[in-house]
Order: sequence, then structure tokens, then C-alpha cells
Amino acid sequence: MENLNSLAERILNRFAQHRHDLADKQQQIDSRMKELLDQRERLSTVAKREIETIVLPRVEELARHFDNAKVDVLHTDANYNCICEFTHTPRFPASVRLGIALLPGSNETLTARYDLIILPVLMEYNRNVEEIFSLEGNEEALAGWVEDRILDFVDTYLRLETHPLYQKDNTVIDIVCGMHIPSTSAASTVERHGRTFYFCSERCKEAFVKAN
Repeated sequence: MENLNSLAERILNRFAQHRHDLADKQQQIDSRMKELLDQRERLSTVAKREIETIVLPRVEELARHFDNAKVDVLHTDANYNCICEFTHTPRFPASVRLGIALLPGSNETLTARYDLIILPVLMEYNRNVEEIFSLEGNEEALAGWVEDRILDFVDTYLRLETHPLYQKDNTVIDIVCGMHIPSTSAASTVERHGRTFYFCSERCKEAFVKAN
């Protein structure tokens, strides 16, 4: 009987040790999760601030140069995103969505992401770019990266104005030289008898006016 009592005590000791180990493990998990949540909250705070103070003003400056642009800021649990949408116009015949997002990462970093969607897709263009920035002291580098992406976008968007596939419905012929040009980018026009004539240059317009 004494042997059984000793075994029972040893079994109970194992239970006690197991409960102690579980409590220690849970305490470690709780501490790690608190650390991760605190870090995530701090990263999110920085991402939100930099979207509002660095990204948004620069995207708004871009939009200021286009009558068909609208800017919005979208916050989710995963990222902070500044969106600029461009509606379809005769000059730019496509629906375009430009997004610059900041995603809280790990190890004290933020990931900046550039996303561009042009519909319909009739040409090749750079759709996605990512760059990782340190959490502290990255404002100047991030601002430079955002400005470079905006300038890349401007180069891409302006291509719509003369791209033959996007401008096929707007293509007209210069009656003087026979050149095919987009009506939205004609150098000059002349009205005659209720009809509009488009010209690739002032020289072609002058030649037409002299002859008519």
C-alpha cells in the first residue's frame, strides 16, 4: 500500500509539473502576442501617418493636373492605401486605377507597394512595384520613391493619348499630308461647311487655308 501511495504522489507531481509547464508556455505566448500586437499597432500608426503626410499630398498633386481624377484613402486591417482613379475620356480612353499602399511588415519595416490597373489592357506597362523601408527615419526615402512612382505613372498614362490601339476610334487624317493622328492631339483644326478638319501641324493648316 505504501508503494501505491508513493506512485500516486509521483503521478500527482507529474500533473502539477504539467500544469506548471502549461502555465509557463501560456505566459510566454501571451507575452509574445502582446509584443507582436504592440509592434503591429506601432507599425500601423506609422503607416497611417505616412500615407496621410507623404503619400496623399503627392497623389493629390498628381490628380490636380487631370480633370478626370479622383483621390481616396482606404484603410484596412492589412494596409493603408491611397487610390487615384481616372475616368474614361476621349483624350485618355481607358479606366485607370493607381494605388500606393503601405503595408506594416516585420522587423521594424514597412512595405510600400505601387499598383496600376488600366482597362482595357491594350499595351504593356509596369503594374506593380514594391520597396521595403525601415520604420524610423524613412520619410525622405519614401517621399522620393513615391514621387518616382508618380512620374512613372505620368509617363505611362500620357501614352494613352497617342497609342494607336487606344486612339483607334479617335483617329483622323490630316487632309494636307495624309498623316493619321488622334483628333484629341491634333495641332490645329479648321471648320469648313459644318465639318472639322484636323492637322498635324500649323504648316498643314496654313496650306489648307491658302488652298481653301
